[in-house]
Amino acid sequence: MSDHLIEAHVRFDSHPAHTSAVTATLAGTHHRAAQALLAARGFQNLDEHTMVLARIDHEESQ
Repeated sequence: MSDHLIEAHVRFDSHPAHTSAVTATLAGTHHRAAQALLAARGFQNLDEHTMVLARIDHEESQ
């Protein structure tokens, strides 16, 4: 068994402007591992350390 640890941290939060969206802030030296897993589940990159998942199945109230 390997003693190597993957240092990847993900903080989820609601999107400040869209109630049907979730943001993920990635940190750590291996954040790309978390990025790949989130991308496989539908998250889109906003920048190197931020991803978003939006569910749009109805109009949002303004």
